[in-house]
Amino acid sequence: MESIAEAEASTAESILNRAFDTSSVDDRTVSKNEAVVDTRFRTLIGWVATSAVAILVIAGVWGLVTDRGRGRIDPMPIADRVAAKTIAPIATLLLEENCVWPDDRDFGEGDRLQPGSIELKSGAAVLRFEGGAELVMVGPAQIDLKSAARIVVHYGDVVVRADDGAEGFAVVTPTSEVIDLGTEFAVKVKRDGKTEVHVLDGEVSYRKIDAPEELVKILHAGEGISIDEKGQPVSVPMSSPRFRDYVRRINPRSRADLLTAYEGFNYSPGVLALDQSAVGIGWAGPWRKRLPSERTLPSEDSSPGHFEIVHGQMNVTWPVPGGRMGMLKVPAGNVYYVRPLEHSINLDRDGVTYFSLMVRETSRPEGRKRASERLRLTFRELDDYYTQYLSFGHGTGYQPYVRTGADLLFASPMVLPPEQTTLWIGKVVSRADGEDEIFFRVYGESDALGYAEPATWHVASRGIRLSSHFDCVLLSSEGMTERLIDELRIGPTWRSVAPITETVE
Repeated sequence: MESIAEAEASTAESILNRAFDTSSVDDRTVSKNEAVVDTRFRTLIGWVATSAVAILVIAGVWGLVTDRGRGRIDPMPIADRVAAKTIAPIATLLLEENCVWPDDRDFGEGDRLQPGSIELKSGAAVLRFEGGAELVMVGPAQIDLKSAARIVVHYGDVVVRADDGAEGFAVVTPTSEVIDLGTEFAVKVKRDGKTEVHVLDGEVSYRKIDAPEELVKILHAGEGISIDEKGQPVSVPMSSPRFRDYVRRINPRSRADLLTAYEGFNYSPGVLALDQSAVGIGWAGPWRKRLPSERTLPSEDSSPGHFEIVHGQMNVTWPVPGGRMGMLKVPAGNVYYVRPLEHSINLDRDGVTYFSLMVRETSRPEGRKRASERLRLTFRELDDYYTQYLSFGHGTGYQPYVRTGADLLFASPMVLPPEQTTLWIGKVVSRADGEDEIFFRVYGESDALGYAEPATWHVASRGIRLSSHFDCVLLSSEGMTERLIDELRIGPTWRSVAPITETVE
């Protein structure tokens, strides 16, 4: 279905771009989604104001873009999108270890944090802010997240690392304001407000709360001060662990034990009947071909009734067993396989879901031959197969994209590296109330993975609301290229799906 949807969206977009000015759309971030959403509303206005001929043209385009005759989901209404963006997340919880939160709060790795107060009774947590700064918070502690570049520490210990581009991060305490000047520093605040500042690298500026700018002073690497409740500073020996030391104490490791579903295609080489493809965890049954009701679009289907299992045909540079033992070799043609999940992925609640998948293309056609080359991993609802879906993949341009059941397409200008093993990782942040977020990144053989998710994704969504209950995955491979597939993982954290290198820098 997605292949026809791509053609429809492309045709509709071409016509609409002639009728409306869409030059302001930044396709480096999201290539088609904003154009589709915005032109819907401008089309409605045009319908009211234009002639009968224009009505027919716009109505036809409207039908082409939105009408599948299958009761599809509408994107988030404009009012809801604006409301959601007013409380946009400003940080991500990257890592937690032995954290005890208040009874009414339960944060987890991958959570997107909005402005507000965070109390940590015990344990350690690592946050990354949208501006690039990273912070270790050690309990007991309470901080207020004010913006992507400013926090208030009421009590507790924090260490801030602000590399190039993240300078200017401010930490406010009951007695002082500390501003990063391109550095790493620690702030320790006692419950009576007494504050210590230790500069681990670079420089910081500090001043008494409400003091004028001209009274700002500079601290250099290796220096420390104690600021009493009256705002008076006294030099103290610098004594604080560095950011990386805290992370090493946490000792982040792979959490494959948290996986909710796993498919490693761990079978002997040769032909495997589909009804025998029952290995793995978190599945409600073996792989199967699409049912007749699922083959309406696209109707062409050359899927064999068996798997071809091969060994050792991937070049795997990450610490993961996949690519060496069993893997699926997908033949050329229009090939589609479905596998039901034991536990559905529910997007009508607050939660975070990650997936990863290893892929190797055996060759990359050039020119017209690549016009049909597509690969997707799609999450679907069996009872609402055509309208409830979330698809990650690439089209004929070999550029990563995400498509939702609301006909929204988010694409990257980045072209996937040819003829090598790649690792796909996606993240879905669902919310019971507010805007959902979807992220997608593809790693090449030379890319290392750390303990935490990336600061930059190749694809990031905007302005969507989903309420699906995905209970199956669909693997779709189209074109003249054979492909190798392995290590499909689904889990609640980055560490559960990513083959991380367990060395912290």
